[in-house]
Amino acid sequence: MTRQRYVHLDGLRAIAALAVMVEHLFGDLLRQAPAATGPMSLAARATVENLSLGRFGVALFFLISGFVVPFSIQGERPLRHFAISRLFRLYPALWLALAVLATATWLSGDAAPIVAVLANMTMAPPLFGQPWLSPIYWTLFVELVFYVLVALLFAAGGLRNIGALLGVSLCMIATTVLPVQLRVHGAAALPVQYLGLHLSFLFLGLLLRLWLVERRPGATLPALILGLAQLAAVLAVAPFSLARGDNFIMEGLKPVVSAYLIAIAVFIAAVRLERPRSALLARIGLISYAMYLFHGPVNAAVYRAMPLTGRLGDLATMLVCIGLTLALSQLVHHAVERPMIRLGRRIASRREGAAHQASKPPAEGEGRGKQDDSRATAPVEADHGAHASDRALTTIIGTAIASVMLSWLVLLGYVAWKIADLL
Repeated sequence: MTRQRYVHLDGLRAIAALAVMVEHLFGDLLRQAPAATGPMSLAARATVENLSLGRFGVALFFLISGFVVPFSIQGERPLRHFAISRLFRLYPALWLALAVLATATWLSGDAAPIVAVLANMTMAPPLFGQPWLSPIYWTLFVELVFYVLVALLFAAGGLRNIGALLGVSLCMIATTVLPVQLRVHGAAALPVQYLGLHLSFLFLGLLLRLWLVERRPGATLPALILGLAQLAAVLAVAPFSLARGDNFIMEGLKPVVSAYLIAIAVFIAAVRLERPRSALLARIGLISYAMYLFHGPVNAAVYRAMPLTGRLGDLATMLVCIGLTLALSQLVHHAVERPMIRLGRRIASRREGAAHQASKPPAEGEGRGKQDDSRATAPVEADHGAHASDRALTTIIGTAIASVMLSWLVLLGYVAWKIADLL
């Protein structure tokens, strides 16, 4: 993929992030002023009844991740490089957002349990039976599971195997649809989850890349089959979800199906036409992860001074929320995300370089003493100055990672203790 195409994808990320933000603003309005009949209430109600902007944004994010992330597995030690890059890309900003949320709940007198905070720091609180500190963050676990599956497919040599990708995707859909249908028909009370269906949209992004960009023979039909299977799956689980009120189908079937169809259409059009070509959207797309993490706390803070009422003045409140979120996200991107991404790349490249150097045999005629002499004459002072900041950052992030790993062990011990206590 060219750099220009990456700019197009950044523009799509901006559209997805803004759609999610508007959905949450409209949802907050309808919850805070449910009986209001002002113009903003009417606009919000008309929107959520016809199109789920939140689901549109999430589906677009999933398609983009499936389109891009699996193909970042490269280098001499690709899986190690992939794991390090994902760790430094996602976790530091998440930990900062969780610190903000934990502080906010503590100041409000309803402090989050330490177990919940530690579980959230793993990006996998469902595995520990703990809720997200912000329900907005549920998509992070979906992404994390996708990374694991992609790494396994790469290790097995199946990352570009179209048949394998389609088979895995259909199995993911089946893990959602079959338990629902068995419950509906009274055959078995299996646990219901929508993780598999969500994961299938990331795999659709992967198949669409093989079809639209890499032009792999035989990729078109599997992508179409998967898209139709996803539509059928949504239709199959919708009545159950609405009856149970489990938030997979929140506003109704029409807005959710419309969101999925429009997201897929927009994504395919954007890839084919190389759109949007907007420098502004590209810049917003670069900070979309921070927008996703911090727009909830920003909105809550703004509502304290400018509560939503359903009247036209809510437009000003929403613009303030969006503006402050953009400003804070830009700060987080420059102060946290970019330094951590660079640090991750340096660590990964140094490990690869060290492994490559260790695997190289000495050149003919070169002795150990000659190598030592060349090293001794290297410009040590310049190297020290160039890498001093890197070592400091490595120490900081290494300490943070070690602390989190220790926290995970403590959390696992706590879970084991609770299980033993129940037995």
